[in-house]
Amino acid sequence: MNDFVIRNPQEEDAAQIESLDFVLNMLFLYHGDLDKQNMFCAVNGAGEIVAVAHLMEHDTFHAVRQADDSNFVRYLTFDIIFADNREDERVKDALTTALIRRSRDIKAQYPDKRIVMANYFDTDNLKELCYYLARGFTIFDTIVVFKYDLEQEIPRYPLPDGVQVQPFVLDNSEALEKYHQAELASFDGVAWSMNQLSWMQGAQEMVNFCAFHGSELIANTSTWRISEERSATENVFVIPEWQKQGIARNIICTALDYLKTQGKTIATLGTHGNNQKAIRLYTQIGYELYGFRLTVGYEIC
Repeated sequence: MNDFVIRNPQEEDAAQIESLDFVLNMLFLYHGDLDKQNMFCAVNGAGEIVAVAHLMEHDTFHAVRQADDSNFVRYLTFDIIFADNREDERVKDALTTALIRRSRDIKAQYPDKRIVMANYFDTDNLKELCYYLARGFTIFDTIVVFKYDLEQEIPRYPLPDGVQVQPFVLDNSEALEKYHQAELASFDGVAWSMNQLSWMQGAQEMVNFCAFHGSELIANTSTWRISEERSATENVFVIPEWQKQGIARNIICTALDYLKTQGKTIATLGTHGNNQKAIRLYTQIGYELYGFRLTVGYEIC
């Protein structure tokens, strides 16, 4: 491609963005966390959008409890999508440069925060890994991905007295806030924003299995579609005062039972490679190693 420009999107770009990727267009139109200044279009001489890149604040970005930790990494996640998956390295270079430049603008607003622009790649995606490592990116984290074969028997674990597990629909502000506060408590102040939480409720086949003690939401496992055969069992958490009582095991297995009735054959989840507690939990339930993903990032100075 000989001539192209990089610019922020305009409202009239929606149809072209949708032709690139339907979910990307929904993100552009409706996600409350997407600042249009953080989105860039590569437009050719004929006025056609050939690629789109964007930044999003990760759930680590506004982690309040880590405010005094200068080493805590706050991620700006990015993605670059090409029309018809036809990559052009010059366009990719230009979009990557635009994303880094914008990340520096954001860093200037938060000079005391350690900010990293990052994406996630499977370890066998050598082409992407080589591209970014050659441009000064490095490996910040390893995510271990586990799978559960839903054709095997699913174990049963009892719940503490007074605790019940049920699907919970986050379709109003009170439900969203209740979930959000439980997630913040469970992950030491790191949680999806309210906009991201609302956005995820529109994911295909999204179901939240929540544990309650009375009216208090104390734990969760969420499922959503990955493919016809595979679904996620993610966002596993239990608030601190209810941990080590078998609740996580029960809600994960409740989600697995549900997926099995839906005709799924595999469930997957990921956790940080240094999270020994989570890895032990998942393997004891019956999850097996499925693969690894790498968090590849560029530290913004």
